[in-house]
Amino acid sequence: MVKRSKKSKSKRVTLRQKHKVLRKVKEHHRKKRKEAKKEGKAGQRKKVEKDPGIPNEWPFKEQELKALEARRAQALQELELKKEARKERARKRKLGLLEDEEIANLASAASAQGSEFAAKDAAKDKAPLTVAKSNDHSERSFYKELVKVIEASDVILEVLDARDPLGTRCIDMEKMVRKADPSKRIVLLLNKIGIMH
Repeated sequence: MVKRSKKSKSKRVTLRQKHKVLRKVKEHHRKKRKEAKKEGKAGQRKKVEKDPGIPNEWPFKEQELKALEARRAQALQELELKKEARKERARKRKLGLLEDEEIANLASAASAQGSEFAAKDAAKDKAPLTVAKSNDHSERSFYKELVKVIEASDVILEVLDARDPLGTRCIDMEKMVRKADPSKRIVLLLNKIGIMH
């Protein structure tokens, strides 16, 4: 192998490097030829369509330009408002507070689900027992079980995903635990949960 001194301006390379470079160049040229051939068979090259703008002879060009500018400004303003609202929600979620609107939305969703469940429950009473067993995993039965577990336990262990701890944290359940017994300990456990398929 050729050892190159730092002062040397020589362009000598090993044969291995030389052939490697030649092979890469050859492959690159082959790829370019293949792409050109494909475009030629397709008939025409891709054309990038440009916005022609508004012609100078257009009768209401000034009004059109002003309207276009106003639409752009409005779109930018809407984006800013959405961004601010998102930041505000994230800040409140971080502090553990729910907005009044969100609470109202949750209450209306819960009442709607409750009425749906009542209708299903009435239909379940009429249906045979085999069907009733399959619907046992409803939200209401889960909620009842959760309340029983909270009452029976001394410490509540909440497992959070380390990649998204705020998204996997259930603040409503924590409030329910604190309301039931303020002396109960809530332990938050960070864990990198594997993705399940």
